[in-house]
Amino acid sequence: MQTETIGRDYLTLALRIERHVEGFVDGYFGPPEIKAAVEAEPLREIAALRDDVAQLQARVAESEMNAQRRHFLTKQLHAMATVLQRQAGETLAYRDEVAGCFDIHPQPIPEAEFEAGLEALNALLPGEGALLPRLTEWKRQFELPKERILPVMETALAEVRRRTLSLLTLPEGEAVTVALVSDQPWSGYNWYLGAYRSRIDINTDLPVRANTILGLIAHEAYPGHHTEHVIKEQRWYHEEGRLEHGVLLLLAPESCIAEAIATVALDVIFLETEEKRAWYREVLYPLAGIEVDVDVQLALEEAQEKLGGVSGNAAFLLHEEGRPEAEVVAYLCRYGLRTEKEARQSLRFISHPLFRPYIFNYFYGRRLLKRAFAVAEKQAVFRWVVSEPVTASSIVARYGLD
Repeated sequence: MQTETIGRDYLTLALRIERHVEGFVDGYFGPPEIKAAVEAEPLREIAALRDDVAQLQARVAESEMNAQRRHFLTKQLHAMATVLQRQAGETLAYRDEVAGCFDIHPQPIPEAEFEAGLEALNALLPGEGALLPRLTEWKRQFELPKERILPVMETALAEVRRRTLSLLTLPEGEAVTVALVSDQPWSGYNWYLGAYRSRIDINTDLPVRANTILGLIAHEAYPGHHTEHVIKEQRWYHEEGRLEHGVLLLLAPESCIAEAIATVALDVIFLETEEKRAWYREVLYPLAGIEVDVDVQLALEEAQEKLGGVSGNAAFLLHEEGRPEAEVVAYLCRYGLRTEKEARQSLRFISHPLFRPYIFNYFYGRRLLKRAFAVAEKQAVFRWVVSEPVTASSIVARYGLD
């Protein structure tokens, strides 16, 4: 009974914080009466919510729940406390905000790593002259007219789902729908609706390219966000009755794990590069109506991975060093090889009040799981993180990654 009340109070806290920080709750499928009660009550003050978090932290620490559950709730509640600290207007160092929300400790990536990536791209890209125009020209061949986007995505969705089902067992009735949207700070978003269903929105503000669709759909759906959410809803919310798993929090350690899972998702279902190469050549690109050198494409993707930390460095420049937006845009263009329009879209994301600390989850999440893959079998690691309520520090501890 004690742990059940902890779960209910956790849901209540999350929903009360959402009334102050819109978007903090990324998805809710817990008991509807809890949500109805919070929506009907007077707005609870930030100071009172901070006291509520502290009291729940003490109850979790003193409870008889197992160590895994205690660790997960402790880290999640610390994130709530961090969000409320910032909401109360207290000074909070940017790195402390990121660490408090996501259980990671980011550092700027040495620019020598980016320079190595740029050198590799320079050697691979066709043509001569400046890198950015050559990369922009290379990307142009992949751009899809709007009427072809959904058919190509549906084909990719069917393939990644087929491969995921050979790796994981999913609940009966799970399903994903895809829609095109615009005027958003992200390229794609999974809205998890509960009851094993997701809606994936694809932003068309920037060109949608055929070479990114397979990775995007794996990230958002199978075996990425949708897959993680349905497995954890079934196991922990329905079967184990842990009510805290009836809500998804955006600014919390579980989001770092979600992005870690999503950013390695394609690597886990296409274990061999040759499989991916053949699928692009034989299925995706004929459907998209384009011809491309797939060998060059895959080599370029490998080289571009060295640029994965650019957005995080840009966030440090903006939020920690107070650099002007124009300078941050220039940095993204130089090291991230983005057009000004693409760089400004990235700036919009890292400037957003909700997403300003979030940007590190992608790079650090992927790097964390790749380190785990180096010491344990890749698919076994993935099955564990996609099925268990873990945090970054619990992955570090399990696989000895200190």
